Amino acid sequence: MNSRWQAGKIGLINFWYYDEQEFPFVKGRMLLRGSNGSGKSVTMQSVVPLLLDGNMSPERLDPFGSKDRKMSSYLLEENDGREERTGYLYLEFKRKDSDIYFTIGMGIRARRGKPLDKWYFSLTDGRRVGKDFFLYKDMGEKVTLSRRELEYRVADGGKVFDRQVEYMDYVNRQIFGFETLDEYKEMLDLLIQLRTPKLSKDFKPSVINDILSDSLQPLSDEDLRPMSEAIENMDTMNMNLKSRREARQAAEKIHVIYHKYNKLLLWDKAEHLLQSEQRLQKTLEEQKQYEEQYRSCCSRIEELDQEIRQINEKKETLEKERESLNKSDAVALKMRETLLTGEIEQNDRNLKDKKRFLAAKEEQCRDAERQIRDEEDRKYRKETELKEILNEMQDEAEQMAFQEFAFMREELVEHLEKGYKFELHRQQFEHTKQKIAEGEELLSRLQLLNRQKEEMIQKRERQIRELDAIQRRLSEWEGALLQAGNEWKEEVFRWNKSNTELKLDHDLLRELASFAENYEETSDFAVIRNKVSAPWIQGNQLISNLLHENCTMYETLGEELKEAERELIDWENRREPQPVRSEAVLRNRQRLEEEGIPYQEFYKLLEFGSKLSEEECNHLEEALLQMGILDAIVVEEQYRDQVLRPVKGCEDHYLFTGKTTSGQSLLDVLELNEEVNDIFSNQRLTGILSNIAYDGEGIISVAADGTYRMGVLAGTVAGEHQAGFLGTKARERNRKAKMAECRSRIAALEEQLQQLEEEKDQLLKRKEILQKEYDTFPEDGKMRTALRQLQAEERKQELLQAENDQLGEELTAFMEQIKELKRAAVEIAEKLYLTCSHEVFADAKRAAQEYDKALISCKSTHEMLLRSVEYLRDLKVGQENLLQDMDQIRYDIRDIERLLRTQAEERASIQEQLKLTDYEAIKDRLDACIPVSYT
Repeated sequence: MNSRWQAGKIGLINFWYYDEQEFPFVKGRMLLRGSNGSGKSVTMQSVVPLLLDGNMSPERLDPFGSKDRKMSSYLLEENDGREERTGYLYLEFKRKDSDIYFTIGMGIRARRGKPLDKWYFSLTDGRRVGKDFFLYKDMGEKVTLSRRELEYRVADGGKVFDRQVEYMDYVNRQIFGFETLDEYKEMLDLLIQLRTPKLSKDFKPSVINDILSDSLQPLSDEDLRPMSEAIENMDTMNMNLKSRREARQAAEKIHVIYHKYNKLLLWDKAEHLLQSEQRLQKTLEEQKQYEEQYRSCCSRIEELDQEIRQINEKKETLEKERESLNKSDAVALKMRETLLTGEIEQNDRNLKDKKRFLAAKEEQCRDAERQIRDEEDRKYRKETELKEILNEMQDEAEQMAFQEFAFMREELVEHLEKGYKFELHRQQFEHTKQKIAEGEELLSRLQLLNRQKEEMIQKRERQIRELDAIQRRLSEWEGALLQAGNEWKEEVFRWNKSNTELKLDHDLLRELASFAENYEETSDFAVIRNKVSAPWIQGNQLISNLLHENCTMYETLGEELKEAERELIDWENRREPQPVRSEAVLRNRQRLEEEGIPYQEFYKLLEFGSKLSEEECNHLEEALLQMGILDAIVVEEQYRDQVLRPVKGCEDHYLFTGKTTSGQSLLDVLELNEEVNDIFSNQRLTGILSNIAYDGEGIISVAADGTYRMGVLAGTVAGEHQAGFLGTKARERNRKAKMAECRSRIAALEEQLQQLEEEKDQLLKRKEILQKEYDTFPEDGKMRTALRQLQAEERKQELLQAENDQLGEELTAFMEQIKELKRAAVEIAEKLYLTCSHEVFADAKRAAQEYDKALISCKSTHEMLLRSVEYLRDLKVGQENLLQDMDQIRYDIRDIERLLRTQAEERASIQEQLKLTDYEAIKDRLDACIPVSYT
């Protein structure tokens, strides 16, 4: 994440009383102090807010808000004698946590009697004004850059603006990041308020509150409109909510009633279902009983057939007997009685059957009534559904202005229970639907074409603007080509002046200037480059020769240096020998170092005295080596107990101060060297040497021939030892002298080599400078670019002009096509009585689709209604037939009952007559014959 920008410095060039002045910031802050009229306000107003938005209004330049100060007065005063002046103001920013720089600024050109010319710029490539980017040309005197010169100097490393709004938007986006320019303006207005003089005197919360309040942008009617509309919408929504709550309460009441009604219907249907199930169960049981009765009847029939055969056999016998008895009147009466009895029984059975039939018919009649009631409910629901569908169709018909629907609805509603020919209405609707679809398609195409037309118009306008821009760029590139030529000449002269190795003569410079003035497509920069190459080749050859001489001398001295270094290394590698030590001794020495106990090797502290011969030196050193004294270590007395404490794996010899020998001691034949540089070490070592006798008597002694004594121990030496441990001082001085001589010779050689290297570096640098100067010869890139851009803009202009002309012709033809489509769409809209609008036709098309679905539903519902009416009619006819059957059965029952009464009276009369005959005499026999005869 980038750190924040901080103001680094402000600069004023050729502005007011400043020729060139910079004011630095510290951590983004700056304090300007001075007396009244010293320029504090002018300096500050040049930054805040002028460089932040580029607005040079007079009231913004004066901290008091007056219009007395004008920018022109800071450039041209009344009596300064100048007619024109160009100044620059700039403000440099730096990232807080990195060395990234960003500069904004503006240039102002004042001409007496003319309005100000102003332009704005920014540097984004890290260049810093006054460091590596300058707003003036140094031509003996500092001349500020013109706008065009600034633009070319900035190049791709920044931007140059003509319009103040673009500059303001750019500064906001690059530094502050406010979402809108209005917010950025509010911030700047607040800064202006805070810049007000005497603020510190009246620094009160109320004053700050007033400043902050005044800095806020007042709300316009456009800003307040959404709020007022929102409040109105809230009121409307509140009213709608209230009405909908009331509607909901009413709907809930209706819901309760309908719920009860639906529960009642459900109860009736459930009861009807239960009754039907009971009747079904009863019928199944009756079927089962009838099947049982059928089986028993079949069995009974077989039995009765057998009885009939037996009775028929008996019948033949009794027939004969009856013939003889028929001659009596009593027999005839008896036969009539028997016949009446049989008829009464038969009629009685018929009566019961009729009553049973009547009960069944009554049950069927009740079922028919329930079916009629259910079908009437179904018919009512279909009528309601049909009316709802018609209401929906009414809305859709109104939306698509389909007037035929009103006639269809009127006819259908008037004859709701009669058949309706929907085919005719369907044909009318399909025709309207087709026209709506055609109109919608035309308007869709028209809408698309209008968008394409607008795009073509916008494209043509863009092309026109581009043509204008190209024309402006043509003028700019023409000036740019001239400016590039002048700049190239200036760069060549400046380049030649700054060169130290590659210098061009005046004739060649004039030739180069002529090349720039006559620059065109056929100009060949390679020719110019070749002319500049001649002095470069000459200088390069001279430096190469000097380098060759330098390298030859360097190689010779290098060999001498290597020989001296080898000799020095040989002397340096001649190390002083040391006595052979066991591993235990080495471990002990390491232990002492780790424990911080200081010690010194005995042989390193001494030198042979000048009185000793070489043989005596050899014998003395060998004896000390055999005695273990030579490599013993000298330790301070305070560490005696610590070093003498036995440690496993460690051993060593220690020397401590003892009693001084009365005779000659080692102190007389050995000398202390430079390492004994303090009084304590001197005393300690002197005490040790004086304790060892030399060539005399003592507990510890050494003789000149190498014999030695240590208490009761005495020993001799081999006499073949060469002294190499003691007496190293002289040898070391000699070695050091040789080393110093080698080093002196090496230093002299190195100095000579260093001089050669410096000369070589200087020559290489000269060669590099020569190459760099040659490489930095100003290219004709800007001129070539300007020329190519000029030619490219001319080609662009030709192509774009031809394309624009062709687009104009296409747009004219396109307008004619749109006109034809619009005429056709208007014609369809007038026939359909619709507004010629794509939105209206789109709604009508959607309504037609919904109407089509509703028409299908309407036809289907009406057909189901007609079927319900037909079925209801059949049910009522069936009910009427049942009522007629019931009336007929009741009539038959009354006839049978009347016949039964007549037959009963006749039978009673016959029975009275039989009492008056001789019936009793033949009764038993006659009773036995007559039934058989009857059957």
